[in-house]
Amino acid sequence: MSVAPADFGPPGPVTAERLRALCAFMEDVAVNAEKPPIFISLLLAALFAVPAAAHEAHAHAVPPIAASVAATSLQPLAARYELKVNQTVGEWYLWRDTNSVEMANPATGQNTIWQRTAPDDYSYRRIFHNDRRVVEYTPGEIRTRNATPDWAKLASVISPQLLDELKRSGKKTAFGQSAVHYTGKVGGQKVDLWWLEQAQLPARLQMIGNGQQMTMVLKDLYAKSPAGWPRVDEDKIAAYGLIDAADFGDMESDPFVARLLQQEGHGHAH
Repeated sequence: MSVAPADFGPPGPVTAERLRALCAFMEDVAVNAEKPPIFISLLLAALFAVPAAAHEAHAHAVPPIAASVAATSLQPLAARYELKVNQTVGEWYLWRDTNSVEMANPATGQNTIWQRTAPDDYSYRRIFHNDRRVVEYTPGEIRTRNATPDWAKLASVISPQLLDELKRSGKKTAFGQSAVHYTGKVGGQKVDLWWLEQAQLPARLQMIGNGQQMTMVLKDLYAKSPAGWPRVDEDKIAAYGLIDAADFGDMESDPFVARLLQQEGHGHAH
């Protein structure tokens, strides 16, 4: 298993073509439960080859998660990571609620939102702020595409089961809770992980392999999202154009849809 697709290329800024290819590749991996277990955020990290504008968090805007909060496997939280791909640094955000997971990539002006609508049903939205478009995938469309997510992996950045493949080698306190150190190799990649047991998230994760290095470092962790973080504003996106992904096949003449289909590597919806 490689860190990124072959067209990721050498260290340094990626081209628009390679960035689009990475987006399509990572989208496929993140949602398809039949794929091998891959560290989702490390794949998403490649998107930050285009430097993002700084998004400074207000450290005291809301109370941070502390060890006194009752531990649950998927407690609601908001997290901000610094992601480094070789020498390129950017930011990535995660919001997790009981039945939703939202991610934001300021570098590309995109948010994604997964919602669990029933025990085995999920809906998915991709928000493209620069294009003022929202692409919606209904539960039926997700089943048609065989794209049902691994919810634990989606909400915890990595699959907690992968910890069994690594060696536990120490413990410390981070963000007011226990962080366990894991090391080892997964798919030929060297892994160094500090895992927050209560939050079920990486505090720091580094993977090295195939001439590439990706590192993600948790910078802020809160029980609720601070003001100013780039979470989707539902009132704002209500003015965006809404596209049902099931209609892609009838919209190939739309330049936006045509671009998405090209990024996904095919010229039709199914």
